[in-house]
Amino acid sequence: MKQYFVSVACCLVNIISYCTRLNINIAILEMVKKNDSTFTLAPYNESNFNSITNRPNQIPTYDWDKMTQQTLLGAFYYGYTVMQIPGGILAVKLGGKCIITFVIISMSLISALSPWAASVHVGLLITLRILDGVIKGMVIPAVFTLLSKWANVGERSVMVSIVFAGKAFGGVIANYTTGLICSSYKIGGWPMSFYIYSMFGAVLAILWITFVSESPAEQDEYISNTPNQNKSRAIPLYDIFTSKPVWAIAVARFSTTFAFNFFLIEVPTFFSNMFGVNVNKIGLLTSLPSFIAAVTGLLSAAVADYIIQQKYLSILKTRHLFLVLGVVLSVVGFIPLVVTGYNVLAVEILYIVFFAASGFNSASVLPNAMDITDEYAGFVAAATQTFASCTGIIIPIVTGLLIKEQNSLERWTVLFSLTGGINLLGMVYFIMFSEAEQQVWSEQKNNEDERIGLINK
Repeated sequence: MKQYFVSVACCLVNIISYCTRLNINIAILEMVKKNDSTFTLAPYNESNFNSITNRPNQIPTYDWDKMTQQTLLGAFYYGYTVMQIPGGILAVKLGGKCIITFVIISMSLISALSPWAASVHVGLLITLRILDGVIKGMVIPAVFTLLSKWANVGERSVMVSIVFAGKAFGGVIANYTTGLICSSYKIGGWPMSFYIYSMFGAVLAILWITFVSESPAEQDEYISNTPNQNKSRAIPLYDIFTSKPVWAIAVARFSTTFAFNFFLIEVPTFFSNMFGVNVNKIGLLTSLPSFIAAVTGLLSAAVADYIIQQKYLSILKTRHLFLVLGVVLSVVGFIPLVVTGYNVLAVEILYIVFFAASGFNSASVLPNAMDITDEYAGFVAAATQTFASCTGIIIPIVTGLLIKEQNSLERWTVLFSLTGGINLLGMVYFIMFSEAEQQVWSEQKNNEDERIGLINK
């Protein structure tokens, strides 16, 4: 059962990581001065907006235009994207525990410094956000490096789902509590959200260093399919980057993450601009879907592992089944939007259905890196995550360009349609080219280790 303890610990890392990463998506609604030119479907009402006149003078606000705001929201992903592959190499060489220890300490410090950076200059805050992305770009490869040492074949979906439930729970906590904190002027308003998450990160660092082990060998345990833990030699880069199954994961990660990040980054702004929803209510509206995503992720992973263990379907067909279910369900979520038109209820239904559907990724695309390689699962996860991370850069740019001159329903409809189309294309590509067997380039490495072991004996 200790392998599940490692998954839970990684889940906590994801929770704090996402809290410190996402709180700015809500906090920015309070950081930026309101103006009367904002288009909204709802009539202006003092209760809808947090007026500057109701905010204490000591809580700062800034005159940032829409492109500056989108640049700030997307800055994290520049660092996050470029660090995936280097992070994968470091995880293979140094191990997952060491990398994650550094990440927890660094991201907590960056969160604590963010309000100060905003007060100095928006450029400094953007720089910190890029640095935060660089630091957190090492989380995914480090986590997969750990899991590949602890997980049996029939446990992969559940262990991955536990880890990535942290993303969803982090979204719940970040969206809901950030909304509450930002609207609570008596405790300090939006700056306090950065400080609180930083303090939780410091506590997590102590727990992580104390209780988490790099591998079962460190605790005198043995898991039957744990790959050889000898010091890793050269990573077969050419074989990995020319592998069709690796590219299938990369494309599917891009498409599913594009949709996930669009809803995560832009929908809070959509609620605010189109419906005049205040920051507290936005936090509530966006937190429920994240919780549902965590639940569906855990349930779908448990079902997928059961199907694999009982051999009702092959591993590959199980991965395909859950990806199709997730994508089709997310497309169905657009129906209330089309039938009833744009209103808060229709958008919230779409939001809930999409995040529920995104939970199926825990049983489909996400564990597939460990299906095709044990030894290099961390690196493959990092390489494919690079493509997924690009969506965080692309989405704010595309959104900013579309709504800069005309913040209208027509422009937002284009964004919703683009998101759905990309999700469908990624599903088709994954079904065509994905595999679920250990690849030749991975097995050759393991065979080398076995031969070396025999010679040494």
